Amino acid sequence: MYDSIVVHYGEIGTKGKNRSFFEKKLVENLRWSLKNKFVSVKRIYGRIIIEIDQSTSINEVKENLGNVFGITNFSFAVKTSFDIEEIKKNALILIPEKAKSFRIKATRSNKTFKYSSSEINNILGEYILKNKNIKVDLENPDATIYVEITESNAFIYNEKVKSLGGLPVGVSGKVVSLISGGIDSPVSSFFMMKRGCSVVYVHFFNSTINTKQSLEKVINLVNILSKYQFKTKLYLVPFENIQKEIIKEVNSKYRMIIYKRFMLMIAEKILENEKALAIITGDAVASVASQTLENLDVIYKAVKKPILSPLIGFDKEEIIQIAKKLGTFQISILPYGDCCSYLISEHPATRSNLNEILNFEKKLNIHILSNEAIKKAIVKKFIN
Repeated sequence: MYDSIVVHYGEIGTKGKNRSFFEKKLVENLRWSLKNKFVSVKRIYGRIIIEIDQSTSINEVKENLGNVFGITNFSFAVKTSFDIEEIKKNALILIPEKAKSFRIKATRSNKTFKYSSSEINNILGEYILKNKNIKVDLENPDATIYVEITESNAFIYNEKVKSLGGLPVGVSGKVVSLISGGIDSPVSSFFMMKRGCSVVYVHFFNSTINTKQSLEKVINLVNILSKYQFKTKLYLVPFENIQKEIIKEVNSKYRMIIYKRFMLMIAEKILENEKALAIITGDAVASVASQTLENLDVIYKAVKKPILSPLIGFDKEEIIQIAKKLGTFQISILPYGDCCSYLISEHPATRSNLNEILNFEKKLNIHILSNEAIKKAIVKKFIN
């Protein structure tokens, strides 16, 4: 029945002179998502139209489009000419058999069309009432028939499928996300993709506490997140030798802070290699000892590049609910060895002093240790 998909976007429509750049990127991402299961994808005023053939799997396309940032909603539609009789007949066909009430919602971007939106509503409504045992309900109908009059065609549909919103991945540049095996970092990465960023992932592991299963856990998390962008890269960075040196020289209550500073310094080097623009963390204020404002200030001063923390004001329950929707929660709660908690004090410092931390770091050969870790990193690539 359906031969088209009408794609609507929200924020992209506010971009003024840059709007075409965002639209073109969304078209590119739609083509990638549909994996050639379309006849054409083209921009028309205020929307994108995807032409499909009768063999297209509606359920498969729904799932694919549901992973594309930049779309507010999409609809499987029938394309017709401007002939009002053709529009009437297709509107009637799209009324579900079990519906006892309906309404018509017409929009007209093509002002040369001979009927106004309200006239279309009335014409179609009268036709359906004459040909079907059904009543009009403008407030809470069983079925809504949408009619869009565009520049060259009419599109008729009966459902709007809500999507992710945000901006198309790739329009905002590349970022490097620190991903642990926990709950927060996958969610923070998701939010950055929603703002149009391409995400490169960096995970630190210690072979004395991280088993093969622990690394597979992180790989599985990134695999879930990879469905939102074309290509995904994951750096698995060995951290054991760095931690051995830190443990030799640093008081246990400050080790976590220096661990995290080292992670940021290594991430910044990877950022430069990847030509990325910012580092992403899953930090939330006061969530753990290292995430007090005082400690975050000291940790973030390890690098010059911007550090973005999308979850900074979230509470844990909010993050958990989002992780469940993403499908990362059940993987994140599996047991794993966390580098940041390796041989630290039972009561780590909650208010560190930058000068004191810098004095500890003078005893460490940061440059050599960081470069060695990057050289030994395992790089995994995900292509969907």
